[in-house]
Amino acid sequence: MADFRPSARALRWFWLLPAALLVLAFHGSPFRPALDRAFFDLASRHPLRPPPLPANSALVLIDENTLSALSAQGLRWPFPRGVFAQLIAGLRQAGAGRIVMDFTFLEESDAAEQDLLLASVAAATPGVVLARTSERGPVFWPDSFTAAHAVYFRVPRTGLTDFLADSDGIARRYRVPDSLAAVALEPAPTVAGGLLRWHGGQAQIAARGVPVLSAQTFIAAGAPIIRRVAAAAADPEPEAVAAALAVEDPLTGPAFAAVRGRTVFVGANASGTFDLKALPVGKLEPGVLLHWTAWTNLVSGGFITQLPGWSGWLVAILAAAVLVLTAARRTGLVFPTAAAVGFAVLLLGGSYAALSGGWFFPPATPFIAVMLALLGVVAENFWREQQRKREIQAMFGSYVDPGVVELLMKDPAAIRLGGEKRSATVYFSDLAGFTDLSEKLPPEELMQVVNRYLQEMSECLIDHGAYIDKYIGDAVMAVFGAPATNPHHAEAACTGALAARDVLARINADLRRTHGYTLAMRIGINTGEMLVGNLGSDRKKNYTVLGDAVNLASRLEGANKEFGTEIMLGENTARAVAGKFALRPLTRLRVKGKLTAVEVFELVGRPEQLTPDQQSFLAAYGQGYAYFVARRFAEAAADFDRALAVMPDDDLARELRDQSRQLASEPPPADWEPIVTLKSK
Repeated sequence: MADFRPSARALRWFWLLPAALLVLAFHGSPFRPALDRAFFDLASRHPLRPPPLPANSALVLIDENTLSALSAQGLRWPFPRGVFAQLIAGLRQAGAGRIVMDFTFLEESDAAEQDLLLASVAAATPGVVLARTSERGPVFWPDSFTAAHAVYFRVPRTGLTDFLADSDGIARRYRVPDSLAAVALEPAPTVAGGLLRWHGGQAQIAARGVPVLSAQTFIAAGAPIIRRVAAAAADPEPEAVAAALAVEDPLTGPAFAAVRGRTVFVGANASGTFDLKALPVGKLEPGVLLHWTAWTNLVSGGFITQLPGWSGWLVAILAAAVLVLTAARRTGLVFPTAAAVGFAVLLLGGSYAALSGGWFFPPATPFIAVMLALLGVVAENFWREQQRKREIQAMFGSYVDPGVVELLMKDPAAIRLGGEKRSATVYFSDLAGFTDLSEKLPPEELMQVVNRYLQEMSECLIDHGAYIDKYIGDAVMAVFGAPATNPHHAEAACTGALAARDVLARINADLRRTHGYTLAMRIGINTGEMLVGNLGSDRKKNYTVLGDAVNLASRLEGANKEFGTEIMLGENTARAVAGKFALRPLTRLRVKGKLTAVEVFELVGRPEQLTPDQQSFLAAYGQGYAYFVARRFAEAAADFDRALAVMPDDDLARELRDQSRQLASEPPPADWEPIVTLKSK
């Protein structure tokens, strides 16, 4: 038989063509822009040379302190328009040069007079710039209003706030024409935009000297001003409001001095305001930071220009060719490896340095090309030298279960005590009335019932991705999202709970036929950050979870007794599965040992599996609950009556109906909230 040994040149073409096709496929795949974006984000967070920072700007944010202060006054987000008028008045009298408001005001409020007041205060303050979307601007500045008061609208007063996110949901670039950042400048810039030079998140820019202030200070200072303006301007048109504001004294104090003469960007930074955006400089930052960053780019430094795609291809071809030709003239792997590493360092370092100079060279394609070329050189040397390498045997493969070995190979530290913070969902279930049942049954029969229940429930939960943490008598504690990562752990837990309910129904059918009794189950589910890992001693370890989110899940299981429900969800779980399951809001619940109340929900089932009666009941109940929370008690009582007409045996709907009737006749104080406090676990 002939000995086929390909030449070095033929062998090289054998891997060069597939390597070139792989580079081409990579360039057209989603992985290439994802890697380029990751590099850009990392370089933006740690620039070689921080971009120049204008000295005349400030950020004023509606933060948690603002929400807390206004909540004490009975105001919830979104605030009445009068609050924004107070904010503008406070900033105006503090001496702010420009006030750039990152709020769209697309819907008319319940109080038309407040809309007119805010419209006039904003119009009468020349430095105010309001936000608009591509479809429309503030509802209180229609064309008729701007035409009637044209003197206040000689220059653009609204700017686009479109969030130009990449495919991963993160905003890295900005379009300038008609944008909020552009309208905040006079004259408006004519550049098209580009990739943003980032100064950091709000913590970083505050450390660099940009005032980052709470809006509450200015709202509180503006409240008496607006009261006086409203009293002085019986007809709150811009002309009358401007005259009333003109006689107000300037505000003095450190916080007010911090915005004097500056361009102030106003936005929201509280979790309930829904304006936290994904930006390269942090997981979530206030959305107004995007417009402030664009404004700083326009004022000083300019945007970053991304080099065209062909430049990456050119560098990739040249670098790979040099590496292959050099390796062909040298034996061994040391030199080509060193050359590839040197090129990678030069490529990434050069792209990193260029970013500070205003240019972005996407490094992913040339980097992958060189790495694949190096891989081909390694394979070629392997073939030519006919070297055989052994596969690494699994650690303690002869003694330890292969699954455990695989975990230890990936993370050797996993066997040590300790843990990590991780978002997961905890499931607690318990049999209701089990103590009474245990007194009626002989021990042998009781053990058979419990063992069958735990066996079938465990199989059901495991099939839906749960880790069974422990059994506590007839109670089951399970975790979704650990140790195996599952980004949809909340949905998996809810699916598992519904399946467990079906399993119990099957068990009860058998028990009713064979023993004459049935079991009832309560389930509590909660999602949140918790400590996950090995806890215990050097001699005995247990993989488990700890934290407030775990404790709350346990409390929710017991809280089912108070509401006559079977499956209760915490608000984090409900938020994660909203729209995928039929949920019923129950109340804001304060469990024993906790000061903060949480919204809790009943898991009813899958929307497509509900009966017409269930759908009608949930619709009427949900509307009634919304009215109840909004303090519209008479309307709430009517809707709860509609719900009870469908399901007259629902105790919770009846209780809320009775409360609504009582509160409608005897209104509660202004700080009333629908909170239920549990005194026991």
